[in-house]
Amino acid sequence: MAHKKGAGSTKNGRDSKGQRLGVKIYGDQVAKPGAIIIRQRGTRVLPSSCSIRFPSPLLVYPGNNVGMGKDHTLFSLIDGLVKFEKYGPDKKKVSVYPYEKEPENPNSYRARKREYFRMRRERKKARAEGATEPQLVIAAVDENSEVSADC
Repeated sequence: MAHKKGAGSTKNGRDSKGQRLGVKIYGDQVAKPGAIIIRQRGTRVLPSSCSIRFPSPLLVYPGNNVGMGKDHTLFSLIDGLVKFEKYGPDKKKVSVYPYEKEPENPNSYRARKREYFRMRRERKKARAEGATEPQLVIAAVDENSEVSADC
């Protein structure tokens, strides 16, 4: 390993961290209130005839139920599905629409597992409250009926 810097200037050797811009939640995915959908720098869209050397990553406007932070970050205002839509001839907007949860299939693996653990939780709670084991119920025998002693 060299113990001298080499040909470059010693004033080099620094670099800034990436800004982590871009889409964080894509279309048809669920967004909770306050969830960041897009991190971007500005919302200005340049005309297609203008050639720029380093275009900004993504320029999208806020739509329904979407707020914009002071650094042009788009975030969800409600719980729902994210949708990307056209906004004029050359612009895009992102909206969040409320969604209805579909009923879960009761025979699915997840539902059966949830029911199993619910039952375990109830049994554990019953044991903690005092009933340590399920009580055996012994049937009463009438005095008049015959009971055979050879079991």
